[in-house]
Amino acid sequence: MCHPQWRGVRAATYAFRTPVFEAADLAVTGAEVARAARDAGVERLVIQGWPPGAATLARALKAAGVAVAAVSHASLAQHGTDAGEAERVAEVLDLAREGVIDRVGFVKQGLAEVFRHLGYDTHELLNRVPEVPSVVPDDLGPGRHVGVMLDPYWRKNVTTQVAAALLLGATAHLMRMPAVSWLPEERVIAHGELPAERFLPLLAGVELNLHVTLSECHPITPMESYLLGVPCLVSRTSVLFEDDPDLLELTSVAELD
Repeated sequence: MCHPQWRGVRAATYAFRTPVFEAADLAVTGAEVARAARDAGVERLVIQGWPPGAATLARALKAAGVAVAAVSHASLAQHGTDAGEAERVAEVLDLAREGVIDRVGFVKQGLAEVFRHLGYDTHELLNRVPEVPSVVPDDLGPGRHVGVMLDPYWRKNVTTQVAAALLLGATAHLMRMPAVSWLPEERVIAHGELPAERFLPLLAGVELNLHVTLSECHPITPMESYLLGVPCLVSRTSVLFEDDPDLLELTSVAELD
């Protein structure tokens, strides 16, 4: 199961090609969902990203006889900086020690090793290649167009990447505008939070996507971009393309800022 509005986590969840349940807040519906899972014969439910109320669901599933696993999509750089990230992982680890959760996975390479060293039974679980349907690319008009499809908060490095797009003479396409007043409005377009059926044609409609973030887990958007036929420049902050040195050299940069 996953949060319906956490786009990357949602895409990663569906990439496992197993039945998926979506919910934004499980604090109220946890017991109901657990009963439904038990009655449907579900043997194990994997909670991806730990949405609000996930602990309530985990306890209800355990009581109903359904095994529970949890997968974290955060990086340690977020712990102590992004509100709730460290707290979510701590809650998962506490529930694992109580026996409520029997498997804990980390998508970010190295995190499972860290927590095993600290005495927790944790596993590395890299994201799979996402499912990307055939789409008609958006027609964005004449000129160059570059995508920076990221939320404008600190680790996503959005303003730096917008500046890079402007240096190319391109129009930058964003999710949301950063709070930067000097950006030229006529060359920076914010599209908002889009559902997959609208996001993927936009991702396919640009000439280049940028995903040069300061900290990353195992990003889905660059994989989607390449599957749509659009190159995507990434930072060397995940295992993406590490298995092919030539491809890594062509598709990533070590300079982030």
